[in-house]
Amino acid sequence: MSFEELGNAFWQWLEKNGSTLSDGIKFHDYRDSEGAGRGVIATRDLQEDEVLFTIPRPLLLSSQTSRLRQEKDMAEILDKMSGWNPLILCLMYESQRSDSFWKPYFDVLPKDFSTPMFWDKQELNALEGTDIVEKIGKEEAEAMFFQEIQPILKDHPEIFNSDVHNVDLFHQCGSLIMSYSFHDEKATPKMTQKNDDNGNDDGEDGENEDEDQEEGLLAMVPMADMLNHKTGYNNARLFHEPNCLRMKAIKFIKAGDQIYNTYGDLCNADLLRKYGFADENNSFDLVEINGGQVVELCCDDTDASLRDRKIEFLMEEEALDDCFVIDTEYILPPELISTLHVLRASAEEFEKMESKQKLPKPKLTPTIAKLGMQILEERLKRYPQEDDNQTLMQTKCNRNKRHALLVRIGEKKILEETINKLKKEAEGQKRSAEGGQDNKDHINKKKKKN
Repeated sequence: MSFEELGNAFWQWLEKNGSTLSDGIKFHDYRDSEGAGRGVIATRDLQEDEVLFTIPRPLLLSSQTSRLRQEKDMAEILDKMSGWNPLILCLMYESQRSDSFWKPYFDVLPKDFSTPMFWDKQELNALEGTDIVEKIGKEEAEAMFFQEIQPILKDHPEIFNSDVHNVDLFHQCGSLIMSYSFHDEKATPKMTQKNDDNGNDDGEDGENEDEDQEEGLLAMVPMADMLNHKTGYNNARLFHEPNCLRMKAIKFIKAGDQIYNTYGDLCNADLLRKYGFADENNSFDLVEINGGQVVELCCDDTDASLRDRKIEFLMEEEALDDCFVIDTEYILPPELISTLHVLRASAEEFEKMESKQKLPKPKLTPTIAKLGMQILEERLKRYPQEDDNQTLMQTKCNRNKRHALLVRIGEKKILEETINKLKKEAEGQKRSAEGGQDNKDHINKKKKKN
C-alpha cells in the first residue's frame, strides 16, 4: 500500500476500535517539506481546549496488553523484567505477527531510523566535537540484549524465531520506544509528554531506564505519537483520563498549521541522539563542559595530594560534577565559578575553606573570568576548524550531516557568546577598578595639597 493508503487504514482502525477523531485534523505527508514523515495538520481553525482525538486504553500497546502475555510462561517472565525490556520484547513479538491486533499501527511506524545509532562511520565523523557519540550506547545495548533478551528468545523457540527476532530487530524496537513511547499515568488527570521528557539519559535503546521511577506504565500510544515536535511550536498536549487518553489543543491553531506535541525542552544534541533531528532555532540548546577536564586544566601544576583534597571537598559540597552545563543565557553556572575558586586557591586559602566546610561565593572576578575563558576556548578546540555555518549554506549535505552541523553550530555559538560575555565583564571590572584607583589617587593628592 502507498503512504496515504497506510495512513487511511490506520485511521479506520482507530475509529473501528473506539477512538474519536476530530473532523478538524488529518494526516499529512511532511517527508519532502520537512523531512519529518507523517504528521497531523489542522484542516480548519481549532480552538484552545478543543479535543483533537481520544484513544481508549485497550488500544495502548504495553507489556500488559500484548498478546505475548498470553503465551505460556510469558506473563511471569514479563513481570520479572525491568526497565524498557518488557515493552521491547512485546514489540519484537507483535511487530512480526501478520495477525497482530496492532498491525495497522505497525504499518505506519518507521522501519528505518535517522538517529546516530544507525549512522555509518563517515556520518558519525560529522559529530566531531560533540558528546553525542559517547552517549549512543550501542555496545552497552547489545550486551544487554545478549545477556537478558536472547536467553528468553532461545528458551521459547515455539514463540520466537532466532532468524527474525534478532539484535537488529531489538535495536529497531528499542528505537521505536525511544522515539514514540509514553508513560501512561492510569486514571490520573495529568498532562504528559513523550517518553523522553521524563529525563531518560541512558543508551539509545534505554535498557537501563527504570520504569518504576516513572509514573505509570510504559506504553505505545497509537495516534498520539503521530504528532511531530518543533521547539517553540507546541500547540497540543496529551491528557490522561480514567478511560482514555485525550489530545487537546492548548492554543488556537490556524487551518493549515501542523499540530505539534512537545518531546520536552531538549537541546539539539539530545534531539538528534534520541529522535534523529535538530532544530535550527533551539532556545533550549546547551553545551557540556567536562568536569574532569576542568580539574586537569586548573590543577596541572598543583600538588597531587592538594588536588585530590580539593576534588573531594568539591564533591562533598556537590559543586563538582561529571559536567557543567552552559545554555543560551551564555553565563558560567555558579557551581563552575565556585569550583574554579577552589581549584585556583593556594594551600593556605584552601585550608580556610576546608575549616569552614563552605564553598566560596560564586563571584565572577577578573581572574575567574579569564580562567573560564581558557576552559571554553579549550572546549572549542574539539570541533573541526571550519566554518560550519558556511558549510551548511554552501553544501548540499545529506540530512544526517545537516543535523550534525546544526548541533555543532549551536554548541559553538554558546561557547563563543559566553567567551565574549566574559571578556566584556572582565574589561568592565578592570575599568571599574582602574577608575576606583584614579579616584583614590585624586583624593590623596588633594589631601597632600591641603
